[in-house]
Order: sequence, then C-alpha cells, then structure tokens
Amino acid sequence: MKYWLIAFSFISILAQADGIFSAQLPDLQNKSQSFSQWKGKAIIMNYWATWCSPCREEIPEFIALQKKYAGKVQFVGIAIDDVKDVSAFSKQYGINYPILIGDANAMELMRKEGNQLGGLPFTAIYNAKGERIAIELGRIKKEKLEGYLKELSK
Repeated sequence: MKYWLIAFSFISILAQADGIFSAQLPDLQNKSQSFSQWKGKAIIMNYWATWCSPCREEIPEFIALQKKYAGKVQFVGIAIDDVKDVSAFSKQYGINYPILIGDANAMELMRKEGNQLGGLPFTAIYNAKGERIAIELGRIKKEKLEGYLKELSK
C-alpha cells in the first residue's frame, strides 16, 4: 500500500510539473510506458473500461480511425480496469493501439485533464505540440472525432 501511495504522489507531482507527458502507466505486459514517447505526435488519449457500454461502442471506431490515420495520429487507451479483463477484451476486439492500465493514478490524471466527475469514457485530444485542444466526457461521435483528426493530420 505504501508503494502505491508513493507512486501516486510521484505521478501527481510529475503531471503537475510537465502535464500528462511526464506520467507513466503500465501496459498489458506490466511494462512501464512513459507518455513522453508520444510527444511530437497528435494524440487521442481515451480513458475507458471493459464494463463501460459507451466505451465498448466507441472502441471499434477508434480501431478503424487508428488504421486510417496511422503515422499521423496516435490513439492511446487508458483502461481503468483489471489487466486480465482488458487483455481479453483487447484481443477480442483487435485493438491496434497502445493500451495502458490505470487505477487511482489514471483517475488522478483524468481529473487533471478536466474530468472532475471521473466519468467514462473520457477522451483528451492533443496536437503535435503537446497542447490539449479538446476533451470529451462521454461517448465521442465518430464524425466529431474525425473532424479533429482531419485537422491534426494536415
């Protein structure tokens, strides 16, 4: 428990100092992934869970859009869920973008991104300069997201 409190405090401090790009979360193989690896790219950062019905509805659209805008825009999923459930879900749906696993750390990052309610799904959109240009609480419609993607991929 003490380790998690220290890690949570550390991530909170980093997120305040350099925004989201200084945070780290584990991937499906429990390997720590730094958000800084996506600096310089347009990013669609989506917080979700396997038990969240609107999340399940938008993920197939994200998969298709990641394929369509590959090399121009990077989707990143942050699952607030059990790694076993997320891994099975990712395989079943064929998710083609990085999936990170979060708990209290991800909830804190999500709040810092503007989601004070902690609702899911939640999407934050960044341009290649690392500037957050939009946030969306709830299911984001494909047409709306694609409007952002067309601008970001120019």
